[in-house]
Amino acid sequence: MRYLAGLLLVVGPIACTEVPTAPGACPTFCPNGSIESTDTILTDVIVRDSSYRGYVQPYQAEAMTATDIPGVIDSRAFFVTNKMFRTVVSGLPGDTVQRPISIDSVRLRLTIMRRDTGATNLRLRVYSLPVTSDSNSTFQTLDPYFTSAPIDSFNISAILAKAPITDTVTKRMWGDSIWTDSAGHTITVADSGRILHLYWRFDTLQVPLVDADSNEVGMGIRVAADSLASVSITALGSTTTDHPQLTWYYQFTVRDTASGKDSVHIGAQTLAPQFNSFVFNPPLPPLDSNLVVGGVPSARSLLRVALPAYLKDSVDIVRATLILVPVEAVRGAPADSFQIRSVGVLADVGAKSPNTGVTTGKVTIHMNAPDTVRMELTDLVRNWVTDTTQTRAFMLGQVPEAASYTQMRFYSSRTPAFRPGLHITYVKRYPFGRQ
Repeated sequence: MRYLAGLLLVVGPIACTEVPTAPGACPTFCPNGSIESTDTILTDVIVRDSSYRGYVQPYQAEAMTATDIPGVIDSRAFFVTNKMFRTVVSGLPGDTVQRPISIDSVRLRLTIMRRDTGATNLRLRVYSLPVTSDSNSTFQTLDPYFTSAPIDSFNISAILAKAPITDTVTKRMWGDSIWTDSAGHTITVADSGRILHLYWRFDTLQVPLVDADSNEVGMGIRVAADSLASVSITALGSTTTDHPQLTWYYQFTVRDTASGKDSVHIGAQTLAPQFNSFVFNPPLPPLDSNLVVGGVPSARSLLRVALPAYLKDSVDIVRATLILVPVEAVRGAPADSFQIRSVGVLADVGAKSPNTGVTTGKVTIHMNAPDTVRMELTDLVRNWVTDTTQTRAFMLGQVPEAASYTQMRFYSSRTPAFRPGLHITYVKRYPFGRQ
């Protein structure tokens, strides 16, 4: 009996205990309905799409493109330096006399922020250009200077093929290892070799300082290679200090009134350009009925979206993809590939529509590839669905803008067979609480 009573005490509580974590039994506790996704390509929701040019000028860009691809493009960079002084105060206590300087030499630094690593025998050539070169200069007006004898030529491939100089003295002077040749051309690298700093050393015959030119200097850059001759040179519009620099090395004489002897002092002055830009041939075609993104001055395309009512009221967006059909492939060197990004529009006022500044989609455009372009816009479309006060429009722009001759042309809504579309994947909202 004691054994049976003990067994009952053990079994009894187990039989009466609730298990709150146990699921309910369907269909008593389960709502009706099921989750089903739907795919649809909306070919008529992109409306009143337009292109506008002139947002960023080439002299405002972060880079200048130098390219030479026969039959495709010939692009040349140029810049004009700030004025170099011709007199200097010694800096000695109580000395306020302006003394004339004598220029010894000048050093040019250029930074290549992008190049085609497959290029062979890659060279940069430096030319003397008039100091009057400005935003009105064209490929044709500068061509006589670019086709004259260059000041010097820099063989990048040959120098990089050499072993770097890594001794302690070199690193103390340059901050790192260097590559150089017998002519004194020097290369330092950054960002694991992606960025190259190039240094030329000129004498006063190669780069004279002329009073008639207001002590300014104009220089042009052309690129050459056995193939894939294309580089981007960091410009004034960059957020870095890697833009072109010209450093003047000079000396001046100071007479010691006590001893009657002259002492020679040396100095250096580094000048940035007051202007830089690039020109190219052939010129870009004008805007037409197609959508245009990129080029110089930069073009952007404004796309307005008329979402159907059922996407606003009773569905959740899983994915939204913009579909764009290129008119033709962009021709150029593979390294000239670029990105197109979309940004939301705060208010629709045409070309001057203010945007959010937040990238809502991005895609890379590869040279010589005519494939259909697809850009993810899921977050943007979701915001439109959840917030009906937002302007349902977005702007397409190039990254970076106005730094290259490259531009993409897409068919617009005015070409029904190839017009832009939205590929939408959505699910109907789950019917919780319904019987």
